[in-house]
Amino acid sequence: MASVPTTLQRYIVPGGVLSDTGHLLRERGQRGLEAVVLWVGTVEDDTTATVTHAIRPGQVAYRDAGGGCAVEVPPDALSDVIRTLPSNHFVLVRVHTHPGPAYHSKVDDTNMLIGHEGAISIVVPDFAAAAMELSACSVNQLTHSRGWVELTPAQVRARFEVLA
Repeated sequence: MASVPTTLQRYIVPGGVLSDTGHLLRERGQRGLEAVVLWVGTVEDDTTATVTHAIRPGQVAYRDAGGGCAVEVPPDALSDVIRTLPSNHFVLVRVHTHPGPAYHSKVDDTNMLIGHEGAISIVVPDFAAAAMELSACSVNQLTHSRGWVELTPAQVRARFEVLA
């Protein structure tokens, strides 16, 4: 398989990956900075992917005098990630933090690391201060005809299987 299929509907996520993600995000959040983590994994078939690990790519976090925050992954850092992916592994999901409530902002809409139809972007509230729980996050799917669309809690439960 040469790319992530646009038909993915189910993500299998080991609990350890969720825990690692929270830790990687929280490290930056404790300094008042947003952070990005990428979920990398394998595609099992046209509808199912398995997340194997979380990585924090090189990134630049901004905080202005008014308390506004942003984070971006420079193109060379993303190229480094892609170049070092194991065979048959893909960047499946972008996960990042916000200082307050979880929502997909206008900056998030344009600062895409993944942009294929069906791409998933997860926003974690409060700089990931609490344990990482998908039910507390804003989980969004890219639909080229509509932009980023937030999944309902029921859709998140149906599409993400978190393993113990």
